[in-house]
Amino acid sequence: MTMNQRPTQVTSEQAQALTEHLIALELQLQHAETRRNKVLLNQLLANGFEEIAASGARFGKAHVLERLPEEQAPWVEAFDFEVRLLSKDLAQVLYKAKLRKAGELQTKVSLRSSLWQLNSLGWQMVFHQGTTVLPATGPV
Repeated sequence: MTMNQRPTQVTSEQAQALTEHLIALELQLQHAETRRNKVLLNQLLANGFEEIAASGARFGKAHVLERLPEEQAPWVEAFDFEVRLLSKDLAQVLYKAKLRKAGELQTKVSLRSSLWQLNSLGWQMVFHQGTTVLPATGPV
């Protein structure tokens, strides 16, 4: 099974390969080169993509394609990944991230969740949310 085939029954090897593939796609979206490349962003984000930012702002694919190539990419360290196959063509990627925006000194920790859907173009992100973890809320 390739990463773009729909599994009828997933073996542990296929689940591991899918986990690695989706984590790689998630990390690819954090790279400055990807964020500057509208063609690649268009391939990775589904047409109905929606994001809810840590600030509470909600926006779609058109906004991302306009904004990301113009902004300086933040420093991101992503860790503690968990991939959950919700159906044969829908997966959730959960992880924690340390993020520092360009020009800022403070590093923030957030919990992240993305939904990836398999379609005729391959796996595409359909939803993403980042929630900032406040220092007083305890361990993450």
